[in-house]
Amino acid sequence: MSPRGALRGAGAALVLAALASAALAAEIEFTASVDQTTVGLGEQFQLVLSVRGEDMLSAPSPTLPPVPGLDVLGRSTSQSTNISFIGGQLKKEATVSFIYGMAAKQLGKVVIPPATLTYQGKQYQTQPIELTVVKAPQGQAAPMPGAPGVTGGRSQIPLEGNLFLSVTASRKTVYVGEPIAVDIALYTRFQIENGGWATMPTFEGFWTEKVFEADRFQFERRTVEGKTYGVADLKRVVLFPISPGETTIKPMAFNAAVAQSSQSIFDMLGSSQSVRVDSKPITIKVLPLPESDKPAEFTGGVGRFTLAGEMDRATTTNGEPVNLSLRLAGTGNLRMIDPPKLAAIPGLKILTPEVKDDVRVESGTVRGTKSFRFPIIPQGDGRFEVPMVTIAFFDPESKSYKKLTAGPFSFSASGSASSAPVAEASGLKVLGTDIDYIKPDAVSLGSMSMDPPWWPNAMMLLSLATVGLAVGYRGHSQRLRSDRGYARKSRSTALVRRRLKQAEQLLKKQDEKGFHAELSRAVLGYLGDRFNLDTSALTRDQLRAALAERSVASPTIDALFDVVDRCEVARFSPGEAAARDPHKLFDAARDVMAGI
Repeated sequence: MSPRGALRGAGAALVLAALASAALAAEIEFTASVDQTTVGLGEQFQLVLSVRGEDMLSAPSPTLPPVPGLDVLGRSTSQSTNISFIGGQLKKEATVSFIYGMAAKQLGKVVIPPATLTYQGKQYQTQPIELTVVKAPQGQAAPMPGAPGVTGGRSQIPLEGNLFLSVTASRKTVYVGEPIAVDIALYTRFQIENGGWATMPTFEGFWTEKVFEADRFQFERRTVEGKTYGVADLKRVVLFPISPGETTIKPMAFNAAVAQSSQSIFDMLGSSQSVRVDSKPITIKVLPLPESDKPAEFTGGVGRFTLAGEMDRATTTNGEPVNLSLRLAGTGNLRMIDPPKLAAIPGLKILTPEVKDDVRVESGTVRGTKSFRFPIIPQGDGRFEVPMVTIAFFDPESKSYKKLTAGPFSFSASGSASSAPVAEASGLKVLGTDIDYIKPDAVSLGSMSMDPPWWPNAMMLLSLATVGLAVGYRGHSQRLRSDRGYARKSRSTALVRRRLKQAEQLLKKQDEKGFHAELSRAVLGYLGDRFNLDTSALTRDQLRAALAERSVASPTIDALFDVVDRCEVARFSPGEAAARDPHKLFDAARDVMAGI
């Protein structure tokens, strides 16, 4: 073969190699994937169609056929390039992703059919994908039209299954006094900028022990039914039901600002959409404590406990008191347990016990200790014995009452002084009986003043004052008719005096339950009248904020709520030590209201 023919053959080989390389470079991969295969009804999910190939500068849009049972909410694209050196040669691989936002609109099995793509004259096709559509999780989220931060013309973000308020109770059937742990959390698959309570949690029918309350969002990742959420704990409480029957934890609502990405080059910061998330109510079945076989030593304890006791000394002199300490430990409603009753002992004076508790919540369980310290004063000399102390409680696991015992306890007393007799004085001692009054024996000489009489000036001033009072009373009467807040404030002092008098009369009649109810109404009614507030429609936090806005000092607010809390404790848990002295509570209420 001639040299020219050889060159022509080599050139043809190079052309064929280049064409083969170009043909290989034209080959692409076209795949489909979803971020979850089980979705909630109305819940958003993503379908991603990916086109990947070497030296691919761009890719045409694929064709997605209509899918019965699914709505296409929108589409976006993204592109990435991977460059590498393999065997000294440069390799460039590009991927173009077409991202579809979709939502399910019917329950059951739904199949996404294959999507098609034509690239450089060749048609490609993805595999079909099967989805399972189930009911959406608890809690509903709804956009708030006209709320601040909502940009007009922007499509509403799909919320179902992507943002909800979770309220969970540790148990749904309990006995009276048995603790229930309640957790409130916000679940989201969006970026939350800020938020706050729209309807504060209220727990009517329960004695509440606050465990945790968030002051800012702290999200952590959790996977629920194959889906990943950002979860922020908002509140955690322990509830103690106070009466039998079905009691409902009412729905609560939370406002959240959901961040939305920018859809325009002129919208550099993006925007947010305000939404309201409502929880579902939870019904708790509260069983009554059995009346049969209830021991006389039962003091309200529900749970599982142990009891220990000791005397702080074995001997005492000169009437010094000894202290009997009882320590109750375990899990349950420790704060609601009353002190045990000690039998009267001749020669000893047993005082009201000092009560202390140390309670904490661990993994939804209330545990800790409660101590009772009884001061005992000997009234004479000798050896004394305090009989065995018994405390009974109800065990929900075994559904029966159980008894705990400690003692007996003994000590010796010597040198105890008897009470001194009370001396009473009677009669009056008149001082100064030896002094005679000095009486004038001369006739006083009268004098006549040359000054004008004073009474015309006094009458003029009195008439001016009368006119001023009439004008002021007329303005006062008109304002009473037109200004509700002024009218309530004007009558607040008279009303609270009347209510306090009624409470005092109930206390004299030994109607402590009625007394505490009337005293609580007096305090809340005075706050409502004084500051024109509807206290019955406000939560504790809202009322605290309203009082702070009206320049009521924080210690005064705490004292007011302390009075109301002690009244509620006395009404629903009469044995609680905090409300044991109603006279002091009455004085505290009167003093704190006088300081407003």
